Amino acid sequence: MLTAPTEPHTEEHELPSIEAVIAGTLALMTGYSQAVQAEIDPAHRLRMGTKIGENLALLMDHPMLSLGFRQVAYGLRRRWQAMNDCTREAARDCACGAAAPAERFQAPAPKRLQ
Repeated sequence: MLTAPTEPHTEEHELPSIEAVIAGTLALMTGYSQAVQAEIDPAHRLRMGTKIGENLALLMDHPMLSLGFRQVAYGLRRRWQAMNDCTREAARDCACGAAAPAERFQAPAPKRLQ
């Protein structure tokens, strides 16, 4: 059974280093998965994907983690690299027709008011 931490507001810098990497990676994965993020700032999403891969590489090589955990990190890293490569290719293919960030939030004025 999991118990709640005694300090509910633990900051990342208070975590042991490897736990901070795990927590940061999970936070990045959450941000990466948000569809709005992909639409508003695809370059930022690509940087998050790259950082996720780097963090997973740290985890798969960390001597304090079990072999099973490192194997899972290895498999996840391979999948994240492939997904990030696919996202990078898609962004490159769509770059020519992409609207400028300010234009994405503009709508044409109605021709007639009610």
